[in-house]
Amino acid sequence: MEAIKKVLEKYEHEYIEDYKPTWVKAKFKNPSDLLNIIKDLKAEGIETCSTVSPTDFIKENKIEVNYFLEDIINKKNVWLKFDIPRELEECKIDSITPLMPSANWHELEAYSTFGVKFEGHPNLRFFLISADYYGKFPFRKDFDWKAHEENLIQNIDDITSEWLDEYEENEKTLPKDGSETILHWGPTHPASGPIRLKVGVNGEEIKWVDPDIGYVWRALEHLVERKDFIGSIVAVERICFMDNPNPMICYSECVEEIAGKEITRFAKLMRVLLGEIGRTASHLISMGGFFGNAGLHTFVMWTMDVREYFLDVLEEYSGARIATACVEPGGVRYPMRDGWLETLEKAIKKYEDTADEFYDIFINNPLMKTRAVGNAVIDREFVIKNYMAGPIARASGVKVDVRIDEPYAAYDEIEMDYVTCENGDVYDRLHIFFKELNQSMDIMKQAIAKIREGIEKEEMNPQKDHLIRIPKKLPAGEAVRRIEWARGEMLFHLVTEEKATSPYRLKLKAPSVNHTMVLNDLLTGKTLSDIPLIYGSMHICQGDLDR
Repeated sequence: MEAIKKVLEKYEHEYIEDYKPTWVKAKFKNPSDLLNIIKDLKAEGIETCSTVSPTDFIKENKIEVNYFLEDIINKKNVWLKFDIPRELEECKIDSITPLMPSANWHELEAYSTFGVKFEGHPNLRFFLISADYYGKFPFRKDFDWKAHEENLIQNIDDITSEWLDEYEENEKTLPKDGSETILHWGPTHPASGPIRLKVGVNGEEIKWVDPDIGYVWRALEHLVERKDFIGSIVAVERICFMDNPNPMICYSECVEEIAGKEITRFAKLMRVLLGEIGRTASHLISMGGFFGNAGLHTFVMWTMDVREYFLDVLEEYSGARIATACVEPGGVRYPMRDGWLETLEKAIKKYEDTADEFYDIFINNPLMKTRAVGNAVIDREFVIKNYMAGPIARASGVKVDVRIDEPYAAYDEIEMDYVTCENGDVYDRLHIFFKELNQSMDIMKQAIAKIREGIEKEEMNPQKDHLIRIPKKLPAGEAVRRIEWARGEMLFHLVTEEKATSPYRLKLKAPSVNHTMVLNDLLTGKTLSDIPLIYGSMHICQGDLDR
């Protein structure tokens, strides 16, 4: 990290400091230095942008732009800060997308919601938000949500007009003869969910793909600001219900960092268990959904059957199977009931008794192998350039896993290694989920054994050690936390004001954004029949994509 700090020290700065063992945090005085800083960091191996997070400091009349950059291979992270004017005419900074393509959609989101104009972006446009928000920048502190929501009919007209304008433009530009046209895969396709892929085709051949997202955009980052620090978990977990414990863990660790609180070892181990239960439930959907995209819904039912056992565990703990609210700042929400570990062991046994059958039906499927092996290969360079995360990166042999790289909860007590495949094709992007399910079973067994040992030695009290008190008011500060969500790295950036009772700003970054961003690269030159297969192999969740 010292080499990185030396690079940064060449530029005029307010501070450069160690944030965590693998993190450097720095704030610079001149936004005009950004591109040179990025070039120098790339020379040091920092080649990937995780996300871009503006914060609107309206009282100070400025927008602070935060960049979170990574060296995925060598586990180095850089957090850069720049202040730019808040006035829309002056609210601009250079785009880093030409240097770090993984920043592309993150800059578009920051432009659309905060009005930060990224000069030099290859296609700066409104993105994610619906047409009724264009040019209004809804995450700015002075945006009037109530007034906007009162104009319901006008908002609907704006959205409708955009669709009609697009249709008329296509009618003008598409050739009248030949087989070129634009098809719409979604947003009501049974495989796509609420996403529209605009697919330019010539006959069956795909010429280009333009993903259109935001159909279930809920402004989650703003909803969090309406609630107190504990109540915010009900918004945070809605980033995606396929794995809802892990986002709550990430958010809670941000709050605990700012509050200066350390939770109990028992609560940390419980977070491991809840996190792996959520990962397992999500991975089972991903395996079944891979085939479901192709219309083979029996496969989905097989995995859903096993998933029910793990939802039973969540229900016994929290009273709910999906929206569990089971993790909160200070630990985990509920004491551990007698017999709960046995219920979890029953679910683990159900999976392990079914695993061989899953392998034969799902992974060793000859028809699937014929279509998937060697298809839509993602190599190591593609992973780094576009920031493929989690299982998608590991399917290409890239050893990245936040549980190992930057342990949280009690993962520093767990014996585990990177689970990878080598070829990075559609087949490996299915196979990796089977491998990771087996790993999760082992992790849960280790955590169960440690909890039982702690109880037997009277070092843990499962009725009292689940939660510590977090102050209702927090000091001014900010924190960044990462966790390994079911689909890869999840990063939260939390900002608080002095004596705050609710978040001032919470940036939610999850991996489906980048995994959707590359569909054009993966699908161009393929045929229409490849869309469900390749799209399904990216295991995209609309919840974290749209937020």
